[in-house]
Amino acid sequence: MSALQINWPTDIDQNVFLQQYWQQKPLLITQAFAAFDNPLEADELAGLACDEDANSRFMQRVDGNEWRMCSGPLSAEFFDEITGHEWSLLVSDVEKLLPDFRRYLQPFRFLPDWRIDDLMISYAPVGGSVGAHVDQYDVFLLQADGEREWQIETSPRVGHQPSVSSSISLLGDFSADRTMQLSAGDMLYLPPGFAHHGIATVDPCMTWSIGFRAPTAEEMLPSILRLLCDGAEDNTALTERFTDNNRAAALNPGHIDASDLGKLREQVRAVLTIDDALLDLLIGRFLTESGNEAFDAPGTLEWPAVKAQLDSGKTLVCNSQIKLATMQNGGALMLLADGDAYACSSELSTCLCQQRCCTASDIQTAQDQQTVTDLLNRQRLLFDDDLLDDDLLNDDIAEPAAN
Repeated sequence: MSALQINWPTDIDQNVFLQQYWQQKPLLITQAFAAFDNPLEADELAGLACDEDANSRFMQRVDGNEWRMCSGPLSAEFFDEITGHEWSLLVSDVEKLLPDFRRYLQPFRFLPDWRIDDLMISYAPVGGSVGAHVDQYDVFLLQADGEREWQIETSPRVGHQPSVSSSISLLGDFSADRTMQLSAGDMLYLPPGFAHHGIATVDPCMTWSIGFRAPTAEEMLPSILRLLCDGAEDNTALTERFTDNNRAAALNPGHIDASDLGKLREQVRAVLTIDDALLDLLIGRFLTESGNEAFDAPGTLEWPAVKAQLDSGKTLVCNSQIKLATMQNGGALMLLADGDAYACSSELSTCLCQQRCCTASDIQTAQDQQTVTDLLNRQRLLFDDDLLDDDLLNDDIAEPAAN
């Protein structure tokens, strides 16, 4: 299977794109993937939406600007009861549910992996949409099947945008100044803040959205503080108790006085004043967290048993659910996997992050052996013949077509 590559417009390559378009202005890439062959049928997407591990939702216009949104997992009976045509089915994190689909993210790896969020796939009958809205992240919208008309505003919006719907954030003052018709293989890039509205035309359509992560401090801080507190045994400032020896009797017991507040401030600031190396590591761990609690209960494999499997010719493959990254931290190379940090050789980290697999020859050191064993015990690595059936598609689910 040949590697996918973006067919950039004349005079544009990925460097020009990054300099002149990325986070600046929209770009239509006609036949970005010429003769694109969509491997996913509508009924298969519906089957994914019924899986309990899927992040899926169904959106339908019910009256004027009012919409309903149903979060998955959905059911065959749910699809049987769909009426009308102003609706869309969306499934996020498809590359985690179907690992073979990760190859479709490869053309976008001129951007760092931590920025790539997921592959979301949506289906809509003719006339179907999710309404006019603004995304706060970059997105490539690849037309996989059928045709979709995209109406966009060519100037970005800033600040909070009031919604006309009580249940979904949709724009009431959308005014497109550019309209494009996308066919299979065409792709539209939109930076954050550009309002857009996509409507399926001519035939039912399937659109793939490659979205990019853009964390806020509000999102990072709770996780960073949690990770910091998880390491309390290594940080005495976290476990030291407030002390107030030699204090005077309280004149007003309901009042928190300045002296007490000063000591409490010092306690908190002693924890928050951390060096760059530790903060970088906590940020890296946050960026690779999956939130999958199934990985929290470790197994009991030891290296000799792992080595025996590898020596027999088996390959270790990354669990499709996890995110990986590497970083230099305090002079050492760290592998970040699903929110944890591991020391390992550059050879092992390169194989895992670039190819998401490794063999016996890639494990260079005793530290590599320990890291691989721990990753296996936490199901972040799997032997290739132990992989669960990746085909989550349910052939028994009826195609999501309007009644």
